[in-house]
Amino acid sequence: MGSSSEERRLCVAPNQTLYTSADYLNQRFSPAMARTHVPNSNIGQSQETLMRNLKRQSMLWGKGLVFLLFILFELTAAATGDEEFTGPFPSWRDARRDYGARGDGEIDDTAALQRGLNELTAHRDSCVLYIPAGVYRLTETLRTARRAHTDCQGVAVVGEDPLRTVLRWDGNPGGTMFQWDAWYSKISRLTFDGAGRAGTALVYGPAFSTYNETSDIVFRDTANGLVFGGPQTAGQAENAVLRCQFVRCGTGVQTVNWNSMDIWVWYGRFEDCGRGIHNVMGNWHVWESLFLRSRVADLSSVNLMVFSVANNTSVGSRCFFDFGTGHTWGSPVSITGNRVLDPTGDWAVILDNAGPYLVVDNQFRLSGATCAVRMTWGDQTLVGNLYSKINAVEERGRFRRLGEKVVAPNEIADRLPTLPATPPRRTRRVFEVQPGADADSIQQAIDNAARLAGQRPVVHLPMGRYPISKTLHVPSGCDLQLVGDSAGETGTRLDWTGPADGVVLRIGGPSHATLRDFYIHAGQARALVVERCDQPGGRVLADQLNVNGPTPGTTNAAALRLTGLDHTDVLLRCLQGSGNGGRWVEVLGGPDAEQATNQISIFTGATGSAAGQYDVRRGGRLVVRGVYHERSNDSLSGLRLADAGTLSIDATRFSYATSPAAPTVAVDSFRGLFTLATCILMPVETKTSCRFELRGDGTAASVLALNNQFWIEQKTTPDDVWRNMAQPPARGGLIGCNVNSNNREAAPKGFEFLANIGEQPDPAKSASGAGPLDNRGAVDDATLLRHLAPLRAARVWLPDTSLSTNVTDISIHRVMASGGHGAVVEFQRKP
Repeated sequence: MGSSSEERRLCVAPNQTLYTSADYLNQRFSPAMARTHVPNSNIGQSQETLMRNLKRQSMLWGKGLVFLLFILFELTAAATGDEEFTGPFPSWRDARRDYGARGDGEIDDTAALQRGLNELTAHRDSCVLYIPAGVYRLTETLRTARRAHTDCQGVAVVGEDPLRTVLRWDGNPGGTMFQWDAWYSKISRLTFDGAGRAGTALVYGPAFSTYNETSDIVFRDTANGLVFGGPQTAGQAENAVLRCQFVRCGTGVQTVNWNSMDIWVWYGRFEDCGRGIHNVMGNWHVWESLFLRSRVADLSSVNLMVFSVANNTSVGSRCFFDFGTGHTWGSPVSITGNRVLDPTGDWAVILDNAGPYLVVDNQFRLSGATCAVRMTWGDQTLVGNLYSKINAVEERGRFRRLGEKVVAPNEIADRLPTLPATPPRRTRRVFEVQPGADADSIQQAIDNAARLAGQRPVVHLPMGRYPISKTLHVPSGCDLQLVGDSAGETGTRLDWTGPADGVVLRIGGPSHATLRDFYIHAGQARALVVERCDQPGGRVLADQLNVNGPTPGTTNAAALRLTGLDHTDVLLRCLQGSGNGGRWVEVLGGPDAEQATNQISIFTGATGSAAGQYDVRRGGRLVVRGVYHERSNDSLSGLRLADAGTLSIDATRFSYATSPAAPTVAVDSFRGLFTLATCILMPVETKTSCRFELRGDGTAASVLALNNQFWIEQKTTPDDVWRNMAQPPARGGLIGCNVNSNNREAAPKGFEFLANIGEQPDPAKSASGAGPLDNRGAVDDATLLRHLAPLRAARVWLPDTSLSTNVTDISIHRVMASGGHGAVVEFQRKP
């Protein structure tokens, strides 16, 4: 389904420019993201009607809203494991104490809060603004404005508790509550109450942003909840949207710039919205979220990129996934593990554009005339889906289906998921370190905290630079929390001043330590080593770890290395950084690798170039889902596998320099299983098409390129992108892939797909489009299922149970690290 001007009015306040892709120049542009055609439709609700409805709902819900929100949280709240809130700290500014805000719901607090934000922008003495519980009346837009490079860099606005810290709009109808122009920053633990009057609750921009967190925020009764970009802004990229709730919003989340990419929505709740999450331009990945009664669609887009939609639940919405954009190019998407209950429209899932799509292990409980999936005219693979009615899929285009079933409606569970709660505020013993203290002072605080094992004490490092001349040691058996004020380079920063072969921070294992909100600048040394972290039942959760590898020319280099972990689960969520001259992530198996059942996963993330993004060796296993790889240097190697292991990747973009002399993906005498699915492979500032080369001894290699999109600038055939030169040939093949181009002559079959698009007036004359690549290799059903097995088995987990002290339970939240040799960050089975 498309988007008419009437429908899109929901996306903006009445006095703002309409958000459409035509308003923007592409600043991180690829032709694959350009918009070609959007058919019209009408959902029949104007901005004015929406605002009236929101105001009426706000009045009806008003007095009991806090209680009802409490119930809402309780119904979906789970234990949060290690996550807890231990602030405020003395280094933070307080909106009441320092700026005179009242928070009584009567006095206009706009000016007081704005004074706090003005000081926060410069962050000379503090980088966190704390807002105590209260109702803060706003009559004008709160805003930050960046003029210098470090303005609003590495800062945070943090409320006491989202249920009790409320920003309420009492300004002009259609106004914006908060314009957050910040980067490497965080905003958290608040409620934005639009009171049926606000046009937008929170908008990012206008300057470019990256490495931000938007967490534990309630957006209610507003036309737009959370907006990334807008007219005349730069892109708003790499933003972890965690545990947020959207109640009665016209649109909950929307991306509105070509560079508003890598918006990772985790554990969101969307209730009674028009649209849950919408893409005007940019992209998002949506995981583990709940959608209730969306009037238009839970997830929708009018533009193209790579998307992943994993493990979500939808109940009573008109449509779960609507990509009926009318584009003649494609948009690779993985739609996996979702449960769609009782959709009310014609289709639960509408696939359009060339795709390709991977639709796996979804469940559809349907009634009446509603059907499950309307296939696209391009490429798609459907595996393991359950439907509660026969003939629930309209077949079109080129497709493959296997392992699907029709089941009785009662065989599809209707229990709502238990979402993680806002991390509770805890009172812990805090060891404050003086800003700028040396290694000895910090080590003393760590040693003092280590004596309180079992009490989760906090060692707090306020904003400042800390010269570290020798390694900081966290003893084994500790459950201390090492907490800074910010992970930005101007926040809490540990600067290595010791020898080049040193390590800034070493954690003895097994450990239950938590690291949060600081930056380790190791120079030519290594940033972090965690020892003895492989035990049955062990776990490592790294949320928004941002790690940058050594510069080119360094031997044995990697940004992140996991060595010998055959038992401990490792979940890297919203992983960021760059491999630079080394690999970004390496996984090396241990002595039990052949029997190992643990899981090492990267779920969503973004990175620059590397000398090979991922490597698995000695039987190591890695699953990668929903990651963006952007060209940041002239490296030609996206991936090179030359040892043994299992690597499974989907919903990922590889933007790389290309050359006739070197492939983007090289497989050299590899022994194991390698899968690349629903990915974009795009040459940047070069003409040669990306390609796979399988070389050397292919006896033990099985390689599958499934439902990928190749952007091409010059004439390209299947044999140009898939070269199986191994002897004997490696097993596997190129299956269900296609090309995007604005050059009809470059596509091996022209824009053959366009003949399937009935609404196009004359597809034969289209200047841009997509076409199929013929398959290469023999991939039977058993082989395809074997390659998909690691992706299907990959678990999303939280540290929500207690472990014994002799089992690893490490948590990392928003830590940046850079270094100059070896592995900048390493998790080891043993020292």
